[in-house]
Amino acid sequence: MSIQRFRGILPAIASPCDENDAFQEDAFVALAEHLYRQGVHGLYVGGATGEGFRMPAEERRRAIRLAVGVSKKSDGVAICYVGANNSRDAIRLAEFAGEAGAGAVASFPLAKVSQQQNVEYYTDIARAAGLPTLVYHVPILTGVETTVDEMLQWLDIEGVIGVKYTDWNIHTLKCLKIARPDIILYNGFDQILTPGLLYGADGGIGTFYNNFPKLFLGIYDAVQSGDVLRAMQLQDLFSELIHFGSKAGIGPMWEMMMQDQGLCQFALRRPRPTLTEASRKLLRAELPRRLDAIEQAVAQIEERPLETIPPNKPHWDRQPSLATDSRGS
Repeated sequence: MSIQRFRGILPAIASPCDENDAFQEDAFVALAEHLYRQGVHGLYVGGATGEGFRMPAEERRRAIRLAVGVSKKSDGVAICYVGANNSRDAIRLAEFAGEAGAGAVASFPLAKVSQQQNVEYYTDIARAAGLPTLVYHVPILTGVETTVDEMLQWLDIEGVIGVKYTDWNIHTLKCLKIARPDIILYNGFDQILTPGLLYGADGGIGTFYNNFPKLFLGIYDAVQSGDVLRAMQLQDLFSELIHFGSKAGIGPMWEMMMQDQGLCQFALRRPRPTLTEASRKLLRAELPRRLDAIEQAVAQIEERPLETIPPNKPHWDRQPSLATDSRGS
């Protein structure tokens, strides 16, 4: 599989569940098919958004198999998170992903171990899967602060082709791309997809891609075409939504949106975060106009396709291409 196959927008697909946390296969397949119909390039399965760590091993395997099946039918790529807090479990899931036909596997580094131990960990995973392997860098969750040199050492492991980079420090992302232009880099924080792409990311993997796939595809296409003004306008709409949502709680707001869109019964497992009554009232009162602004922007993208900028024409010569107020009123 060509490394170019991994470029683009990949939702970190949710793993729908019922009130007792049981994985809902039909809802998962319906969500995967819906996302591919919107035009996404692939799926990232069972990571932090997909709550792989909160799922039994058998449910994780079922999610992998289902995602691979839908991805093959849709000409997409399924990247499967196989990480665990020990090598044995990670190796077993990596082997399963390889046998199931996944496009790639990924894992956090292990916490509180030496650099050499993580070298051995990634070597074992890549060898077990027999697939391209991604480092999942997300220090906000793992507590593992990794230097550029340490990540470059992991990228020298046979089979390790790139990094899912979920960190606010995009200078490090740029340094990785300068040092290794051949690798695949995914921007991980939805809020900084545009800057991440401009700094060298080959695509994005994100939570709210479940809700707004066409918005993030619009950002990706705009950056690829050199229309940075359009990309930033779209990014601003999402950033304003997240700033507003932080008042109520990003996690429970996201789950409420997933439910309202008919995408799942529950996206988060117990003990799941909940909204206070005041937060729920705030969201019900103020969220619709922000969602309307995003919907209108997406409609304008569909009405006004992007044109590629002629060679050597700087993007800052372009006028803004969307009339929607990026502040969300």
